[in-house]
Formats: sequence, C-alpha cells, structure tokens
Amino acid sequence: MPYFVRSTLDDSAQVNSIASLVQAYGWREVVAVYDDTDYGRGILPYLIDALQEIDVRVGYRSVIPSTATNEAMVQELNGLMAMQTRVFIVHMSSTMTSLLFTKAKEVGMMNKGFVWMTTSGVANIIDSLNPSVIEAMNGVLGVRYHVPRSQELDNLSIRWNRMYQHDNPEESPFNKLSIFGLWGYDTVWALAQAAEKVGISGARNKQPWSIKNSTCLESMVISTKGPELLKAIVQNKFRGLSGDFDLTGRQLKVSVFQIINVVGRGCREIGFWTMNSGLSRQLKQEYFKKTGPDSMPDLNPIIWPGESTEIPMGWEIPTVGKKLRVGVCSSENPEFINTYKNPATNVTTASGLVIDIFEEAVKRLHHPFSYEYLNFDTADTKTSGSYNDFVYQVYRGEYDIAVADITIRYNRSLHVDFTVPYTESGVGMIVPFKEKVNTDMWLFLKPLSIEMWFGSIIFFIYTGVAVWLLEYLNGNEHVHGPLSLKQLAITIFSICEQS
Repeated sequence: MPYFVRSTLDDSAQVNSIASLVQAYGWREVVAVYDDTDYGRGILPYLIDALQEIDVRVGYRSVIPSTATNEAMVQELNGLMAMQTRVFIVHMSSTMTSLLFTKAKEVGMMNKGFVWMTTSGVANIIDSLNPSVIEAMNGVLGVRYHVPRSQELDNLSIRWNRMYQHDNPEESPFNKLSIFGLWGYDTVWALAQAAEKVGISGARNKQPWSIKNSTCLESMVISTKGPELLKAIVQNKFRGLSGDFDLTGRQLKVSVFQIINVVGRGCREIGFWTMNSGLSRQLKQEYFKKTGPDSMPDLNPIIWPGESTEIPMGWEIPTVGKKLRVGVCSSENPEFINTYKNPATNVTTASGLVIDIFEEAVKRLHHPFSYEYLNFDTADTKTSGSYNDFVYQVYRGEYDIAVADITIRYNRSLHVDFTVPYTESGVGMIVPFKEKVNTDMWLFLKPLSIEMWFGSIIFFIYTGVAVWLLEYLNGNEHVHGPLSLKQLAITIFSICEQS
C-alpha cells in the first residue's frame, strides 16, 4: 500500500497566531470570510475554537461561492459594511482574494476603521500577486510561514529568477519563488537523503497486483524497501532552505509564523509568532504581555487601511439599522431621573443618576449600540401612569428596555427581567464620630451622676442592715455570736440575693 507524507503545513496550524493577533489589539468580535470550498471551510472549526479560548466571538460567517461574479461580491460586501463589526479574517484562494479586495476598495471598505487579515494561503504568495491587487490590499495584515535568510536561499533565488526570465521572457518578473517551491525543494532533498541512507537503488521490487480495471497506484511497482524508506524520511531532520524541515508524524511541523503588513506594492515585517513565545517584535524574545487596556502590543507599527496609524476599534455603529428603544419615565425625585420631550422635534432627553448609570454601562460594553429615549406618556399608552404600567410596556413590546428608578417587585418580575440592583433602599442612621476615645478605667461610672451613685450606695447599706436585723430577730444562728468574715460574707450574699 502507498504511504502518504505531507511536506506542507496544515491550515489549522496558523489559527493560534491569528487569535493572538486579535487578542493583542483587543478586538472582541470578528467576521470570517471564506470561499465555499473544502479549502475554505476546513479551517473554520479550528479558527472558532482558537478565538473562543480568548473570549472572541465570530459574529458572522461570510461564505463566498467560488463562482461569484462581480455583482455578487459587491452585494456581499455591502452587507458586511452595514454590520457593526469591522474586523475581517479572509481565508480564500488567491483568485477569490484578488476579486474580494479589488471590490472592497471600490465600495469603500479599505478606508480608515476597517481591519483585514489574510491567512497563509495568500500571505505566502503575496509577492506573486498582481501589483494592482497588492495596491488594493494596502493596510491588510497577513500571517505566513517564516523563511529564515541564508546564503543558500539567496543563491537559489538568483538561479530561479534567471531560469524563469529565460523561459518566460514576455512575463513580468513579479512571479517569485514562494514557500511552496522551497518546501518542494526540501522535500526532494529529504527523499534523496532517505533513499541514499536505505540504499533503495539496489533493492528488489515486487510485481504489481494483477487486477482488472486497477488504478494507477495499484499498477505501480512496489519496493520492498518501502517501510525502511518511510522510516528514514520521517526521522530525517535538517535545516533546509525553508527552515527547520521536520516530518515527524508524516506532517511538517510548525516553526515560526511571520506577521506582515501590505504597504505600497509590497509588504513589511511586523513581528513573529512562535508556539513558545507568542507574539514578539523579534525572534527569541520573551512572551508578549498586555498589562492593561491601553498597553501597546510589542510589534512594529502598522499602516492600517486608509493609510491610518491609529489602531482601529474593531467596531462601528452602522448608519443604517434599528435603534434600541429605551423607555424613560420622570421620577418624583428629579435627582434620579428627569425627562423632557420636545414638542417640536418629538425628541426625548433624559438626565439624572439613573441615566448616568445607564450611559456609563453602555460605554463599558465591547460593542456600543445606537439607542433613543422614548418618554412614557400616559396619553399615548392609555394607562394610569404607574410604574407597573411603565414596566408592562416592555412586555408589550413598546420599549426594548425601561430605565428609571424602578423597584424590583414580584408582580413586575413576572413580565420582565431586572438587572442587578445598583442601589438599595432603606433607613440609615448617622451618628457623630469622635476621633479621641476615652480610655479612663472609671468610664463605667459615667452613666450615673455622683448623687445617684451615693444614693444607690446608701440604699444598698440600708437594705443590708434591714435584712440583717430581720434575720437576727428571727433567730438565724448564722448571725448570732461574734462577727466573723464568714458571717459577713454570708450576710452580704443574702443581701445581694434579696436585692
């Protein structure tokens, strides 16, 4: 049976580098743009899993048919432009990618505020694209396999350019040697070294299977050195023109990805991504860490679409679309909420503590939305104007949300969901605070005045004498005879007990 060894990278190997790039710039939602082929759909599950690990959502999947016309492409781009998300990850063939960015520039989606990232399928051959396509892709980020510079690579590139110009004198010289050519070159070297090690030139071959209507693979001559050759190939690790060439597991191992930025008619290096170090400006650099929302990623400056150097937010409030209907109601305490409806423009404005909390919460959302205030008018709603009626308007669909100083009650919870309370009602006590604390040991005497203490002592002695006298007259043997400490203690105890 034949053996299959893949000397190229799996498309899923690059998803972690893309996710790290999205995380570095703080984007929380992206749109996946891919063509409707096995190649386009293959990377999607791995990309979604990698983004979910960093709490990034794929808000929309734009599937482009491989037979899409210019009109269909423009229609799809117009739909994407009407969305709020402005971060697009493109995984398409070079032909469809060229059409996509050409039309994206025509409809105005290569302007300031947009973010475009391409996978290695196009980024690896960016130099071989038509100059007009590269110009339309200005500001695009790309992830491609990193090829280290070497003298052997420079010599091969010179020989390749000479041979290509000799065989194709009428073509423009922008078709350069890509990473796929380097992988093919290193693959032939790996196969040749393995064959030399095994000694396959003198090996015997088995006769092909005699099967009618057999395939080409079944009709091929079978070498008895096949298992040994396979073992030699997967164990052969060397430094090739494309970098570290390792086919362990019958699959080329990922080494380093390069982050590029399309500028002018070429691209510039932004940084690198490795499995151990993550994103970094240079290789063999410590792992990139963001210490806060305003921290800048440790990468070279990027020229974004529209020749902007400002990092895009990744979202934008669309000019078209439905606004959130926010119902507001004036309170008896205008400090909480106060509303005003302009009769001329029919526009409602609101102010107060409740409105400040609501607007601050909107600012803290990852994707702010457009909204409008709608005043709760009893004349329009035909209700009694109570807070129960105001809350019920959300259940009826008149409002999307109600903002006011509303108390959470059981009957209201049957119709709507409440947020976590931002304040609690109740009775509080304010007492004066003294910084100097009295540490006097006789502090316990303060509750009573001196006269009260003297009166209490005299009354205590009087009571004790009266009890002792009654016990003496009744013939209590403990109080007869000479007075002793024991008798005194018993007398005092009995006095206290009687008291």
